[in-house]
Amino acid sequence: MFKNFLEEIYALEKEQQPCQKPYKYSNKISKKVQRALIDLDQNRSHSLAIELFNRNKNNLDKIALFYRGTKITYYEMFKKAYLYAKSLKSLGFTKESEIPICITNTPEFIYLFLASLFIGAKAHIVGDWFNKDYLTNILNKTKSKVMFVDDLSFNKIKESIEKSNIENIVCLSLTNSLKHKQNPYNKIDDKFQKIEDNYNSIKKSFNGYVEDEKEFLNHGNSYQGKVLEKVDLNDVCTITYTSGTTKPGEPKGVIQSHRSYITLSRFKESDVSGMPTMKNMSVLAHIPTYTHMELSCAISDTLFCGCTLALEPFYNQKFFPYSLVINKPNFVPASVGFWSYLCKLLNFDKSWQKVNMPYLMLPTVTGEACSSGEEKFFNYTSRKHKFGTAKLPFPLAPVTFSIGGGTTESSGIFVTLFKALQEKKLNHLIFKDSLGLTPHKFAEVEVLDDQGNYCKENEPGLLVAKSPCEMLGYTCEALNQFTHVTSNDKKKWLSLGTLSYKDRTGRIKMKGRIDSYLKLDDDSKIPYYLIEDCILRDTKNILSCSVIKTYDNNLVCHIEFQPRKQKSSQFIIKSIFTRLKKEFPPKVLNNLYYRIRDNVESFPIDPSGKRSISTLKSLSLDEKTRLFIELEKDKRPESVKIRYLKKQ
Repeated sequence: MFKNFLEEIYALEKEQQPCQKPYKYSNKISKKVQRALIDLDQNRSHSLAIELFNRNKNNLDKIALFYRGTKITYYEMFKKAYLYAKSLKSLGFTKESEIPICITNTPEFIYLFLASLFIGAKAHIVGDWFNKDYLTNILNKTKSKVMFVDDLSFNKIKESIEKSNIENIVCLSLTNSLKHKQNPYNKIDDKFQKIEDNYNSIKKSFNGYVEDEKEFLNHGNSYQGKVLEKVDLNDVCTITYTSGTTKPGEPKGVIQSHRSYITLSRFKESDVSGMPTMKNMSVLAHIPTYTHMELSCAISDTLFCGCTLALEPFYNQKFFPYSLVINKPNFVPASVGFWSYLCKLLNFDKSWQKVNMPYLMLPTVTGEACSSGEEKFFNYTSRKHKFGTAKLPFPLAPVTFSIGGGTTESSGIFVTLFKALQEKKLNHLIFKDSLGLTPHKFAEVEVLDDQGNYCKENEPGLLVAKSPCEMLGYTCEALNQFTHVTSNDKKKWLSLGTLSYKDRTGRIKMKGRIDSYLKLDDDSKIPYYLIEDCILRDTKNILSCSVIKTYDNNLVCHIEFQPRKQKSSQFIIKSIFTRLKKEFPPKVLNNLYYRIRDNVESFPIDPSGKRSISTLKSLSLDEKTRLFIELEKDKRPESVKIRYLKKQ
């Protein structure tokens, strides 16, 4: 069987032609980067799956996947993916088919993902928390009669499937890849969610036809035709979804090409990126598979570099610390909310205070901005719990957090390794700068004002980008008319919808959505981030701050103190007001309400793991609840009113 696979691979490579539409790069990009981009167009115009195999054809004995104690080599992974591809072909899936998938991070997802790309199909991956009617509509638009789902997600989307045109389910259990169906970590998993085979109960409850993995693979046994298909670099690779912060339950569908994934992974290599090599790294794949970030930053990058992918089926903030203990990954991309929970646990929970994580060399914040206060707390924890010391002796290990950035639409166009270490450079200390995001060398990034002019240093405007990783478009055609803007020099840019500015070093500071500002009576605008930055100047005592406009048009400043704050709450609040009064007129502060969030409550998160802006927007004012602070400088009580909020 594997011989047939190799023969098809080599036959495809002989037929390979240069990319039909080469990428037009800017002359501002370095010659080294230009050569790498030209090489992609000339020599790698094939599917991501083919590229991953070519990268690892001399690496087949190495461990590709780690799943609850099970180790799967690159040989075993590609062999299984080819079998999956044969069965897909036997079921009638062809090049250009959309294959609906709702499967968490398991080996079976990797097999199916690669198999979909081998046959030139589009992997259309959805989340189990999507609005039921919205999901039904998505499934109908795929025009597929077959859907692939894991036995953890099925019950959450059963109603949507039964209302759709889907007739057959291929149920891939979380137990399929466990040796002898035994989970060596079941005592940990069972605290949150059991890993068990639910195939029989699903088969009884579903109105249509249900197959397990064995039955699915049987379809391919008799298939004799061509399996692998020729694919152009610009062909559609995936349909993934955004975090859904704009419209909860209905995230935007984003179409990405093979070029996007291959380019991003190629530029993680040290010869073109200048970054440390990923060689021998183990990377945690725990972010939902319907996100482009997970497919690119975790799955594609890891397999591209011949590393080991540690697969975590549970995406749960409270389970995250256990996942690190189980998988012992070196590189972990995770949201602020997940890192914040872990760091609080390691510092204040007695059962975790002595737990060290020497394997964790490259903790990375991704998906949303990380405040300077959060970064300070995270890096304190990383040093205290000896992150990364397995490779280098403590305290020399690179224990500081890294920052990744971008949007689903633009892919990951930013990366800043070991951010706090770079901030300690003399240049930053003198000017008291915080380090902005560093664009990948293949990406052009600018900030535009309302008239399409390039913004000056520190002038806020719309963040725009141009790169090979740019999306092909949204699945909703109505949204595609707003994706691009044109600057005054007639250059077309992808709009990222983000309020940003360039600092004096040329790095980007992302500061929330483009409409995040307070409009005053004289039509002047005060961006929310100016208020947040003023409050966050005291990073010793303030962890995080977000200014949010609620659905009933109240402007609320949510503040969370440092868990290790050095001053009393009264003193911190007083100092906040003192700073705000110095920098903003009364007409700004009179429109501002305050909400102090305690460390246990913290900020709510969405299913994507990002801060739940929709939850914060849905809060309403509770005029009955007030906090009166007795200012320390006066013996007499003097009230500073902080108006609290409650759920509607």
